[in-house]
Amino acid sequence: MERLTDMTFLNSFTGGSPEKVKKYVNMFLTYCPGQLSAMRDHLATSDLDQLRAVAHALKPQITYMGIKGGEGLIKEIERLAASVTDTEKLPEMLGNFTDICEKAMVELKNEIA
Repeated sequence: MERLTDMTFLNSFTGGSPEKVKKYVNMFLTYCPGQLSAMRDHLATSDLDQLRAVAHALKPQITYMGIKGGEGLIKEIERLAASVTDTEKLPEMLGNFTDICEKAMVELKNEIA
């Protein structure tokens, strides 16, 4: 199975320090589930401004963790929520993004185990 995460940026950012990599991965593993839940809640209540804000805040974390496939999706979710266009695409996009993140979190947990 192809990996969803690429640790290149994080290893470079931390100078390859296993302790620092573990610290940042653990921060992400703590932060991401709550953000995904908030995004689902905001979508359910059609609060697109808050959906956009959460997507915007989560976007750099996805990049730092090298979550391939997640970067494009989170950018598009943020863009659609901000422009209030094609919002019917958001549920499927958020579902796909959540799936990618959940699988990536398993990879990341294994990476630091």
